Amino acid sequence: MVQENNGNFSVKEIMNPNVVSLGSDATVKEASELMAAQKIGSIVILDKNEPVGIITERDFATKIMLKPYSADTKVSEVMSSPVVHISSNQSVADVIDIMANKEIRKVPVIDEGKVIGIVTGTEFLRLFVQATDEDMQKAYQQYVKRVYSNWFKD
Repeated sequence: MVQENNGNFSVKEIMNPNVVSLGSDATVKEASELMAAQKIGSIVILDKNEPVGIITERDFATKIMLKPYSADTKVSEVMSSPVVHISSNQSVADVIDIMANKEIRKVPVIDEGKVIGIVTGTEFLRLFVQATDEDMQKAYQQYVKRVYSNWFKD
């Protein structure tokens, strides 16, 4: 497995490049049907090919199903926006921090204003399954240093 310095994996090494998107004028019914057909948990919402939001299974459970939205409601009315995103050159440790701090499970990868991938829990599982013991030890050490570094400052 290719790594950056100090056993820190980069986003480009683990991201899924197959991102599903819809225009901001699509309906929640269209989004739901697409998610079911593609067997995915999120769709990046675009406006003029620029990412403006994301709609996830959680949005359906916590927003759409709990309020009186119709099937014709535009995704732009219920999507999470602005979209929390990362770049492909960020480290996996950065992504872990962002996902934990923002309490999100899916993060689009955006470079130069274009969506080029997505990172979800599935990508972390693939990383751990493919990593060698040495890779895992280095990644864990990097994570511990990053998360707990403030605890040991005077």
